[in-house]
Formats: sequence, C-alpha cells, structure tokens
Amino acid sequence: MDNYINFHTHKLSTQDGVITVYNQLLHEDAGIPKQLYSAGLHPWHADKLSAAELSRILDLHGSSSNLVALGETGLDKVCKIPIQLQQDIFELQLNKAVILRKPVIIHCVKAWEEMLEITRHYHIPMILHGYNGSDQLTANLVKRGFFFSIGPMILNPNSKIGHAIQFIPLSSVLCETDESDQSIQSVYNAARGYLKIKEPDFRRTIIENFVRLRKECEA
Repeated sequence: MDNYINFHTHKLSTQDGVITVYNQLLHEDAGIPKQLYSAGLHPWHADKLSAAELSRILDLHGSSSNLVALGETGLDKVCKIPIQLQQDIFELQLNKAVILRKPVIIHCVKAWEEMLEITRHYHIPMILHGYNGSDQLTANLVKRGFFFSIGPMILNPNSKIGHAIQFIPLSSVLCETDESDQSIQSVYNAARGYLKIKEPDFRRTIIENFVRLRKECEA
C-alpha cells in the first residue's frame, strides 16, 4: 500500500505509513534534522538573520541528503516585517535553491502580485503551502506551473480551497498538516472527496507528484 505524504509540518512526530517532511525554521538554529525536511527563513522572521548568515546556513543544510526543499519563504503583507526586507530574503533563498537544485516552499499572504513578479525569473519547482486561494487566483497560478500543498483548511466547508481545488491538476497537488494537530489522512480524505478520486489512486498520485518534484530539480 502506498504511504501518505505529509509535505509540510512543524511537528517532529512520526507515524507508520506516513512520509513526513518536517519544516525547519532557520532562525531557531536547531541543527540538521535526521529525517526528511525543508529549511528556510520565514518572512515573519526575515529580520532574524543577515543575508550572509542565511546564505552560510543554507549552504550547510544544502549538504544534507535529507533536505527536500528550501522554505518556507515568501511574502506576507500582514506581518510587521518591511516588505522590501522580505523580498530580499525571499530572492536570496530562491537564488540559493537554484544553486542547490531544490524546490521552494512558498508562504504568501496578500502579496500575490509581488510574489508572481519575483518568481517569474526562476525556473525551479515552487510549492504554495497551505493554499487557500480563490478560483481565479488558482487558475492563474496553475498557468504558472506552481504545485499546491493543500492543508487543514480543506476541512472547513466554507474555505475557498474547497471549491478552487477543482481547478488544480492532480499532477500539481500535495497535502500537508502545517502546524495543525489534524491527521494527514483527514486532509487526504477531504481533498479527494472534492476531487472525486478513490483513496488508493489519490495516495498513489501524491507519491508520484512528490517523486517528480524532487527529480525535476535533479534533471
């Protein structure tokens, strides 16, 4: 039976039958995890490391075979960090991802225009984590080739992603729990319910997407 993939979580717990990608917050300097993980400087903490420090730390993590992706990084107009600093740190991590040949996990809040302008210069796989956008935004993002990591928001019947997921190709879908205590199985079940796909087929598709995502950077 195919495993579940929890593509983005802030919790270190492990579970049989689940392949977990732990999110390492680089400003916390917690070392290199002994499991699959992503590593990045979140826009909320863009002022916690200098560009030189961040570059050095990313190079250190880049040597780990457990590093799946850089991030989460991105832009957030709701937080108090100056947007120009966020953009500088975002671009630094995108540039480093090109060098390290890794995908990038993106956090974006009310800064879609700026995010799209910055990322159009990069030709690496990019994943929008915890995605909950409108139908129109989703259709535009699909044209740009993003992956979409669907999180616990899909469990809310009033969420935008519950409707917008129909515009996302199956080949671009991943699932995550982020900071939630919800199980990855519950996220899968909600997502596949909207997509009207059987559980074994959905699990197999997510595995295939995960494998392809990693191979695209190695090519």
